[in-house]
Amino acid sequence: MTTPVERAYVVSLSIPDNEAFTALTTLARMGIPVGDVHRADVWVARVDPERTAEVDAALATVETIFNPNKHRLEIRSDVHPRPGEVWVMSRDEAPATTVLGRSVPGVHGIVRRTSWRLLDEHGDDVPAGDRQRAIDGFLCNPAFQKAMTT
Repeated sequence: MTTPVERAYVVSLSIPDNEAFTALTTLARMGIPVGDVHRADVWVARVDPERTAEVDAALATVETIFNPNKHRLEIRSDVHPRPGEVWVMSRDEAPATTVLGRSVPGVHGIVRRTSWRLLDEHGDDVPAGDRQRAIDGFLCNPAFQKAMTT
């Protein structure tokens, strides 16, 4: 038996994102200099390496994860946040063996995370200190969540 590999399925909205807009206005009220906020759902799955293409195609058909009319799907083999990005997850994260109640052959476990990327008024990542203030003060509730950055 081969060892499962991890893949990240990053699903972002192609239409206006009200959650990101709310985060933007809240962070601005907190005095954090943010010009734009990008949010995405990140599904990290452990999959059979010989079935990655099959799993990629199958997850793109789960309507509650990806709707081509309003979402963009990016598939990553690197399952860690990129520079400037923060992933927020449950402290007691336990991989599910089904995807929203649906069995997907080749998937051994899947977890859901939320990606946040904060940009300044020029479209560059905000400084790490401002990002950390946003994590500590709004994006992540330490009572039941933890944040992952690069």
